[in-house]
Amino acid sequence: MNPYPQTPEPALAPEDEEQFAPGRPLFNLGASEGQSVQHFVRLGRKYVWLVLAAAVLGIGCGMLKNFRSPKEYRATANIEITTDTADQFRLGTSSYDDGGYIDVTRLNTEVAVLKSSTLALQTIKSLHLNSNKDFLPPGSTESWDLSNARQRHALIGMFVGGLSAERFGHTNILALSFTARNPQLAANICNTLIDNYVQHNFSDNYAATQEVAGWLQKQLGDLKNRLEASQERMLNVQRDIGLVGIDQTQSIMLSRLVDLSHDVTGAESSRLVAQAKLITLQSASPDVLPTLSGDAILLNLKQRQNDLQAQYASLGQKYGAQSQQMLQLRAEMNQVSKSIKAEQDNVVDRARQELNAATENENSLRNRLTQETNAAYQGNSKAVEYTLARREYEANRTLYDGLQQRLQEAGIIAGLHSTDIRRIDPADAPDFPSSPRKSLNLMAGFAGGLGIGLVLALILEAFDTNIKSITDIEDRLGLPVLGVVPEVDAKQLSPETFISDATSSLPGAWSRLAESYRSLRTTILLSRAGTPPQVILVSSAKPSEGKTSISTLESIVFALNGSRVLLIDSDLRRPSVHLKFRIANKVGLTSVLTGKASLAEAIVTVPSIPSLRILPAGPIAPMPAELLGSLQMQQLIEELRPSYDFIMIDTPPVLTVTDAAVLVSLSDGVVLVLRYGESSRNVVVRACEILVRSGAHLLGVVLNQVDLQSADYSEYYGRSYNDYYQSRGDVED
Repeated sequence: MNPYPQTPEPALAPEDEEQFAPGRPLFNLGASEGQSVQHFVRLGRKYVWLVLAAAVLGIGCGMLKNFRSPKEYRATANIEITTDTADQFRLGTSSYDDGGYIDVTRLNTEVAVLKSSTLALQTIKSLHLNSNKDFLPPGSTESWDLSNARQRHALIGMFVGGLSAERFGHTNILALSFTARNPQLAANICNTLIDNYVQHNFSDNYAATQEVAGWLQKQLGDLKNRLEASQERMLNVQRDIGLVGIDQTQSIMLSRLVDLSHDVTGAESSRLVAQAKLITLQSASPDVLPTLSGDAILLNLKQRQNDLQAQYASLGQKYGAQSQQMLQLRAEMNQVSKSIKAEQDNVVDRARQELNAATENENSLRNRLTQETNAAYQGNSKAVEYTLARREYEANRTLYDGLQQRLQEAGIIAGLHSTDIRRIDPADAPDFPSSPRKSLNLMAGFAGGLGIGLVLALILEAFDTNIKSITDIEDRLGLPVLGVVPEVDAKQLSPETFISDATSSLPGAWSRLAESYRSLRTTILLSRAGTPPQVILVSSAKPSEGKTSISTLESIVFALNGSRVLLIDSDLRRPSVHLKFRIANKVGLTSVLTGKASLAEAIVTVPSIPSLRILPAGPIAPMPAELLGSLQMQQLIEELRPSYDFIMIDTPPVLTVTDAAVLVSLSDGVVLVLRYGESSRNVVVRACEILVRSGAHLLGVVLNQVDLQSADYSEYYGRSYNDYYQSRGDVED
């Protein structure tokens, strides 16, 4: 049965509410910024074995990774992307030399092409990687079926995952690398991929150029017929009129007709160029169309499509076709494809509009030429007729020669397209593996284990709400620490042993226990401005925290200093002061309060300390709280004040019963005793709230049964404090 029955707690007085406002430092559970480094150092010392164990475990994980990871080799080749030599011959482009500079957009596009699924699949087929055990996942014994979409995508994903292509600095050089378990295989894949890339680039451009050449050849056939017809007509007119020279009177009309003829020839040439461009764009494959058109938007969209295809192939094996990531990638790929299709249509539409404009211009000039020709014929000028026939022949000849030159250039373009990619360094089989990187894995394991250890230490510290350090009390609870009492044997806590040690003249008598109580006496005397507190109430948050030992031995220390001290045992449910001093408890505080005995009869003198008096609890009363809160108790304290310098009142725990809360109004100050490592912060906060709400003047906290060897204690006081008194005891021995 619990000797401390739960009783109602006192209500919060309005004037005390501001003491627990959120902005007050009391019961602050955070740490100050200035102590953050010191806090982590303390944590490291406190949980040193946990942190070291986690670090060793991390190193073990790094060693296990080094042991289990297969050796992989990385082969690297370098290629240079040069300006296309055929650009100066391409229809509709200028021959301006930009010094060989390649813009970033094209380089990024070439990187995306190198990582494309098309080249990956072509290389897999070329090297038969679907049946190569050094390429397939470890443990694969059978060849993978390329006709199976799932296995094909998985192979492409593994290929793209081992491939790396990136720009080398700010140059036109691309560094192409591949990682495989076999060094020779890694080099072969790099070199084969470059061969396929060159062939792919040449094939696409050659096909597009040949398409243009075929159209030009057809146009040349028509122009040849027109040229022959105009030549025959000119010769017939010349024979009919027997014209040798031209009459100078027709010079103005002829000049106008000559100019119009030149304009018609130029307009027809522009129309043919525009028509060739339109036919080229309409017949070009989607992969070549961005390069032929030179449209920046289309080039960027094509690069984005290649990036998404490479990402889709890389993630397909990892997440599966129906995963959320793959669905999002497919949706984005569809959107980019739609944008490319729309932009391609725009490019073709613009070319069509250019052709329409050129056609309209040509038709307009031809109409004017026809009108001027009719006017000349109406003047019956055979010279004009001859001149017109001659100019028509010359115009057809010029146009024919120009297209003939273009046809020859188209053949040259087909051969020059292969020269815009140049191999610099072919891939060689590496001599040393690129992974696993043993030192890096060990360092990463150590750092990861160390970090995990610190995180675990922080978690344990966060969940450990017990009071174990001065920092827990002062910073997190906002309470002053009056003293620290070390952990000693139970026999040293008896009044007889303590008095013997404290009054002994031997050097070793100034033990750690005696010094801690002397220090506590000093802090209590200085805890209040002006006069020190006279009536001191000693309590704890819960039972078994050592409040009776603190009040007993501290009364002795006050009395040894020459002060008149009265120790009152107000724990009327479980009195224990009389057991400490081995005195009778038949008459005591309850006897005085109930009028069954006088104060002189109840007070007991300690023979070894004449200035110390004891008022035991007396017989157990049926209603202790009402008895302690009675008017008689108030009168008793007022009666005792003139007779003693200090009055120590040992009370029951605060959270167990309300006896201590009832007595705080009679005291000048309250000392709260906390047991090291067992008092929870939440419990202490609740006890302090009850005391403050009851009107107590909280002097501070005494941390009892402290392990002087702990990191928490040495952090605050330093180990020299413990070593000093330990050495004095050794001298005595």
